[in-house]
Amino acid sequence: MLLGLLLLFLLSACSRTPSLSTTPEPAPTLSNLFVTPDAVPTPVLVTESSPIPITRPNATAIAQATNTALGEDKLVVVPVYGDSLSADWSLEQSFQTEIDLLNRAYVQNGRYSIKVKPLFTTGTLYFTLKPTAKQTFLRSRVQGVRFSLSGGPLAINNDALTVAVVGSNAKPYWVANDTSVQFDGRVTDNEPIFSETRLVFLGINTAIPAKKSVEVTVWLDSLLYDPTYKYVTGFYLKTDRQSVPTFYVDQVSLLLLPER
Repeated sequence: MLLGLLLLFLLSACSRTPSLSTTPEPAPTLSNLFVTPDAVPTPVLVTESSPIPITRPNATAIAQATNTALGEDKLVVVPVYGDSLSADWSLEQSFQTEIDLLNRAYVQNGRYSIKVKPLFTTGTLYFTLKPTAKQTFLRSRVQGVRFSLSGGPLAINNDALTVAVVGSNAKPYWVANDTSVQFDGRVTDNEPIFSETRLVFLGINTAIPAKKSVEVTVWLDSLLYDPTYKYVTGFYLKTDRQSVPTFYVDQVSLLLLPER
């Protein structure tokens, strides 16, 4: 009897199946590594600032600024023409031009101006320093050449006339066929050693109106294509009859640094 009860108990225990709970158990997680933030920040787009354009002044502006900083009013003015041509200077090397040194029209200051008429195609008004000159001019002292210019009854386009300053490494005055100044890297001998600069590159931004005069200053340091030389011996204005039938020049001078 006792053995039967024991056998019945064992059979009842084996027939039971474990109950499957429908309530999910929490799974283990790495909660400290996967925390969801309360709010996701909006991304901010950082734009690169646009580069500021740099305006590079032209060479003339640089030379003018330099001389202004030095004190342009401190420069020594050496007259070349003012009612009369200085005894140290000559116009004999002018080419294919008719010149009147005692012209009474379109005078900037004083009584007279220089009237110039190109005769054929190209004409030059050429100022040269004489061998007998009492004063000579080191390039290191000469800062500029200044003059007033008018086309008289006609306008002068700012690309119709050029100006050149010439010099020497051998003589302190002008001589013909002076080859003492060389240009490194020169390719051809057909071009002038000294640059011929149009008015537009000398700060004359528009045509010179008819019956008006303008002051033109050639700052030597702005002539970037000129060679290096020791003495300033001359300068010239160049044009042609078709572009400028007649022009008037007055108050011609050199601008020098004071002697130390």
